[in-house]
Amino acid sequence: MKRLPRWVLVALLSPVCACGGADERPARWSFISSAIVEPGCATVNCHSSVSAKAGVDLHARDIGYYTLVNELYVIPGVPQDSALLSLLNAQGARRMPPDAPLPQADIDLISAWIAAGAPND
Repeated sequence: MKRLPRWVLVALLSPVCACGGADERPARWSFISSAIVEPGCATVNCHSSVSAKAGVDLHARDIGYYTLVNELYVIPGVPQDSALLSLLNAQGARRMPPDAPLPQADIDLISAWIAAGAPND
């Protein structure tokens, strides 16, 4: 049986892999806050109004935005220098969330939001 050249396989499989691979979720703070941050980070034991570990309170959209941007966890337009992404990607000694990492698609969405200037929509 004759093997197909690698370029033929890539050309045949590329359209299949591209379908459905794009993240259709909006890279907007209103979505990220309500779908990712509030349910996963603003829990009683972490960054709620009750505990606010490390002084970070993420229990509400406006408070979470203010905390992340004004405390320099997020540098609008510069995801590579934003401490939030370092924490989410476990670069350094700490990782957030500490128990289990966020899915990479969520981290990528947060990175896209920061790259877009981290608007408070």
